[in-house]
Parts: sequence; structure tokens; C-alpha cells
Amino acid sequence: MKAAILFLLLLTSFTTGVQAQEGFPLDGTWRGFWGLPGGEETLAVIVMNWDGEAISGRINPGRNMIFFEEASLEAESWTLSFTSTSKAGEAIAFEGVLENIGSYKRTITGTWSIAGVDNALVLTRE
Repeated sequence: MKAAILFLLLLTSFTTGVQAQEGFPLDGTWRGFWGLPGGEETLAVIVMNWDGEAISGRINPGRNMIFFEEASLEAESWTLSFTSTSKAGEAIAFEGVLENIGSYKRTITGTWSIAGVDNALVLTRE
């Protein structure tokens, strides 16, 4: 009986540790709202993949999806930046800092700029 309990405790601690190691910090789906304070907010859904060197991503996956044109991560400060162009031809730029890196629900807090207008954006990993 003691052996069975010990086995279950070890198994539980192993699976908890495995869940915490779910990939690179930028990988996954991120969601947040951008807009001017007091104004209408617009949903942004970002899907990113990072292999430790190159970042690829897409904004608003689905039929209105657009891809990152450039993306980079400053590893010392965990600052992410990417650029793209909207379907209407407007320049999109984002720069933000990755926070709560050890948490599954980590965030990226920064500035979303579209057509030269800066908006606050906090992305939360789903």
C-alpha cells in the first residue's frame, strides 16, 4: 500500500513538472484589446511560434489573417517587437515586454501602433 501511494505521489509530481515545461515563452495564442482610452476597443488575436532564434506569427487567424513581416526579441529585457501591414494597407507595429514568464497566463504589455496611432495593448497567453 505504501508503495502504491509513493508511486502516485511521484507520478503526480512528474506530470505537474511536465505541464510547466510547455515550450518557448512566446509560443501560443495571445489575446488582447487595443484602442484609445475611453474609445472603442478592437480585439487582437496573435499566434506566435519561436524556435529560440526566429519568431513567426500571424494576426487574427482566419480569413482576415495577416502575417508578421518582421519580428524580434531582445532576450536581455524580454522585449518583443513585430511589424506587419493591415489588409487596408496600414502599417502595424507592436513593441512590448514579456512579463510573468514562468506563468502559463503570461502577458506582453506594450504599444500597438496602426496607421501611426499608438494604442496600449496587453496580450495574455491562452
